[in-house]
Parts: sequence; structure tokens; C-alpha cells
Amino acid sequence: MNNGPGKYFGNETLLLAVISIGVFMDGLDGAIVNVSLPQIAQDFGAEIELVSLVVTAYLIFLSGLMITFGKLASYKGAKKIYIAGILLFTVSSLLCALSTGIEMLIIFRSLQGIGAAMIAPTAIGIVAKEIPEERRGKSLGILVAASSFAFALGPVAGGFLTEYLSWHWIFLINLPIGIAAAALSLKFIPGSENIPGDKHRNKESFDYAGSLLFLISVGILITTLGMAGDAGPLSPSVIISLAVCAALFYLFYRREKSASNPVLEISIFRIPEFNSSTATYMLIMGAFGGAVLILPFYFQYIRLWSPAMAGLALLIPSVMITIFSPLGGMAADRYGARVVCIIAGILATAGFLLTACYSGNSPLIFIAATLLLLGVGCGPVMSAGASGIISSAPAEKKEIASGIMSTSVYLGTAIGTAVFTAIFSLFTKTAGSSMNPGAEIFMEGFFACFIAGTVFCLTATLLAYTQKAKKMT
Repeated sequence: MNNGPGKYFGNETLLLAVISIGVFMDGLDGAIVNVSLPQIAQDFGAEIELVSLVVTAYLIFLSGLMITFGKLASYKGAKKIYIAGILLFTVSSLLCALSTGIEMLIIFRSLQGIGAAMIAPTAIGIVAKEIPEERRGKSLGILVAASSFAFALGPVAGGFLTEYLSWHWIFLINLPIGIAAAALSLKFIPGSENIPGDKHRNKESFDYAGSLLFLISVGILITTLGMAGDAGPLSPSVIISLAVCAALFYLFYRREKSASNPVLEISIFRIPEFNSSTATYMLIMGAFGGAVLILPFYFQYIRLWSPAMAGLALLIPSVMITIFSPLGGMAADRYGARVVCIIAGILATAGFLLTACYSGNSPLIFIAATLLLLGVGCGPVMSAGASGIISSAPAEKKEIASGIMSTSVYLGTAIGTAVFTAIFSLFTKTAGSSMNPGAEIFMEGFFACFIAGTVFCLTATLLAYTQKAKKMT
């Protein structure tokens, strides 16, 4: 039974616990895979450029469909979309584990991305709808905590599962979690009606054309960026693909501008402060996303560490982000997002620049210190940047800004992953294969990737500097 927005008379703690299971599974999968990529590449005889699609395919569908499913929930009901997402995610996890080739794994990871895109926005929507306003912030904080814990646990779990069982178990671990989440959600999440006040939307046509245009545009953009290293950034195929991508984004813009009920209300992009905050956020997410793609290969190919050891190393920035992200959010509330993003952005820039200086025999203390600096720098920007996006939007557009902010997390990560892959490929293709390019060529590609990450972070810091300072009272 649905009791209307903010009037859930059941056990709120139980409701949050049930939703947190799905959010945890979603977050875990976003962090557990990267550390296993070297082993997946070895088992399937795949080059880094191809195996990186295991990550980017997932992110393309996740970032390309989040806004769509968030909007669709107001037509079909958040509960229906959420549970369908849990089931799709669980089934596709099993299919990923059963994959017998890299192409098959990429296809099933795409299905996982669709499931994740159904889970993330509807989980927040259910809490916003069912929990009273005076406890809503705390409830959303619990969901963030569940996701953050999964994010921190992911690299360690992925490393140990890969080393002591096999990489297949990074997907099989989702089965009991997903089954429990679906069963409990059916029983304890109330209602499945659309949001009160939005019932008129059933009489309007959903913007399927806009949704499809956005997904295709994002897919072409990320895929083109990823292949630029192998084909060459100025090759005809890359230039033509980017031109097609630009044309599709323009068609999307025209569609959303004229649609009676657009999937994305683009009028919000007329706000300069919103645009700079979103760009800052995406650049930091892109830098960190690219870093956690390349670092496992350095640890396992150059340092010859085990997957478990590599996972423990990646735990350092993950834990720092989990700790410093909420601290950055609190500091942003007091001092403004601008000052937090500038200070943390400088730290992140320094972290990437120092990480670019890795060699085949860098001292462990240096590696640990740089990984710590990456987390301490990126974490506060992630939360303060999100705060800046929301606060820069007028009251009537806060919900739109929130949806764009959530999409920016994964779109920025996808772009960063594709850019790092392309840069790395530019260097390693001269060796004939990125599977075994040789330590010297590998480190040249590694250096170039983290210089790119440095540029990402420096640009984010400069963009933050251009934003308006918060007036202290």
C-alpha cells in the first residue's frame, strides 16, 4: 500500500536496509571489476584496449540511461523499475560469470549497466517519496554510506576473489545479494504507483526518441574516444565518428527543446555556474576513473603483485575517498563548494603528477603516499562538486540538477576511462601488442595517462576558481 510522499508508516529502518542492499550491490560492482582486468585479459588473450570495454560498456549504458529510468519511474512506478533493475542486474551477473569470450563478457556487462541504471535513480526516488522530509537527508546519507562502503570494499574483494577463486566470482557474488534484494523489495517497498502529482504523465507520451538519441550519442562519444589511440586521433574514422556524435547531440538538443515532456530539461544549462560545477565534477570523476583502470595493470604487470595485493593497494584511495568525501561535503556547506574544490583540486593535481613519476622499482612508501593523496584530493571534490551542482540550480530545478549530477558521475568516469585507454594505446601499439608491450613502453604509456589525469585535475581546479565564492554570514 502506498501512503503518499513522505508518509511511509512501515518500518523506515527496514525500508532503508532493503534499499541499501541494492545500492550496495550496485556500488560493489562498480569497484570490484578493475582489479580483475589483468587476469581477464590473460585468460581471454585480450589486449588492454579490448578488455577496457568490460568497464566502458557498463558505464556507457549506466550513464546513458540513468536519466531515462529516473524519468520513466514517474510513469511506471519506482518500485517496478527498481525491482526489474535488480533482477536484470542479477541475471546478467550470472551471464558475465559464464562468459567464454571477451566479446560475450562485454555484451553481458552492457546488460549489467542497464540494470544498474534502473537501480540508482529509483533507489533515491523511493527514499525521497516514502521518507518524511525531516528525516530524508539522514536516509539519503545511509544510502551514500552503503555505496561508499561497497566502493571501499570492491578492490579488496575483487583482488582476493580473483586470486583465491577466479575472476568469475566477482560476478557470482552478486547472485545471493541480488536474489535477497529482489525478494525483500517485493515485500517491503510500498506501492508501485507513479509519483502523486505526476499522474497526468500517463496521458503524455514518454520521450523515447530523446532517450534513444542521448544513449546513442553517449555510446558513440565514449567508443570513439576509446578507439582514438589505436586508430589515431586524427584518423578519418575518428573524425567521422565525432562528427556523427556532434550531429546526434545537436538533434538531441533540438528534440529536448521542442518536446512537451523532455527526458532532460536543457534550460538548466543556461546557468554558467551550473555548467562549470558540472564540468569540475566530471573532470575529477574522469581522472579517478582512468586511474583505477590503469593502476591494476601497473601493479600486476610491472610490479608483479598478486591480484589480492593490487586490491589492497587500491583500497588506500578508496578508503580516503570514503572518509574525505563527507568531510568535503560538510566543508562545502560551511565555506562553499568553490574553496573546497580549489584546495582539494590542488591536492588531486599533485597526486596525479607524482603518480606519473612511478617507475618499475618505486618505493612502497612513495606508492602508498601518492595513492593516499589521490583519495584525499579527489574525495572532497566529489562531494563538494555535487553540492556545487545542486546549489547552483534554482529551487524549481533542484531535482533536474540532482539527476544530471548522478549521471555526471558515470559519464565522467566513462570519458576518463576511454581517454586513458586511448592514450595508453597510442604508446603501446608501437610494441605490436598491449598485452605484453615491455616495461619501458608500458611506463611511457602510464606516464602519459597520469599526465592527462594531472591536466584533468588542474582544469577542474581552474574551473572551480572561476565560480562565485560563498558569502559568509
